[in-house]
Amino acid sequence: MKSILMSGYYGFDNSGDDAILKAIVKDLREIDKDLDITVLSNNPKKTEDMYPVKAVNRFNFRDVVFSIKKCSLFISGGGSLLQDVTSTRSLLYYLTVMSLAKIMNKKVMVYANGIGPINKKTNRMITKKVLNKV
Repeated sequence: MKSILMSGYYGFDNSGDDAILKAIVKDLREIDKDLDITVLSNNPKKTEDMYPVKAVNRFNFRDVVFSIKKCSLFISGGGSLLQDVTSTRSLLYYLTVMSLAKIMNKKVMVYANGIGPINKKTNRMITKKVLNKV
């Protein structure tokens, strides 16, 4: 069975990001109803209760690494994730998990992501470097 790991702003009670997650999961299930989908979430229990997915705590590094190791596809899913207006820290989080997946030789897909604004020059350079590899 194919295993997909999804990263995004999930489990934060943000209705827009929740709607994006719902749509992506629906799209994936239409392709293959038996996919094993795991979501990196701020609130794994709530995410599992709301959607037909497994979820792990996005801030538990060990669980994130384990989940990346076992997936066949890593999806950076939806919304305005790749920007530094909110914070550089958030941008670097999403770029780091994508980079970890690439380092572990996983396929990486950026799905319905808005990109920018990225105001800091260093952040633009890092983003370009990571995205050119996915």
